[in-house]
Amino acid sequence: MEGKKGKRTRLPMQSYSEEFKRRVCAEYLATRVSKVSLLKKYNIRYRSAIQHWLRQYKYEDIGIKRPYLPPVNLLPLAAKEPDDNSAPATNQALGKRIKELERLLADEQLRSQAYHRMLEVAEKEFKLPIRKKFNTK
Repeated sequence: MEGKKGKRTRLPMQSYSEEFKRRVCAEYLATRVSKVSLLKKYNIRYRSAIQHWLRQYKYEDIGIKRPYLPPVNLLPLAAKEPDDNSAPATNQALGKRIKELERLLADEQLRSQAYHRMLEVAEKEFKLPIRKKFNTK
């Protein structure tokens, strides 16, 4: 008994009108039907077509999970100063930088407290030990 070992024949590439794409996107957003069921309903072979069309036409995808915490604002790295000390930093600029760093430290301390509070609540509600136990072998 011999299996099919020949080359697969590729199906011709599908192309859709802009109206059709927008209609499928609108149906997805309005009915909250899964993307997979819409792909089957309209016989669309490209798995991430709806995702691509939503981005293409700047619709906001309701099915994407959003992060719970806002993204961290990272500071740009400071440029390296020349070795010849030709441009000494002024006291005012240094004071400004210190205030900015103190503000960022306070923000990070609040964030750390929030993470610890979330872990405490999760451990109480789910009755699971989340934190690592020290001195265990």
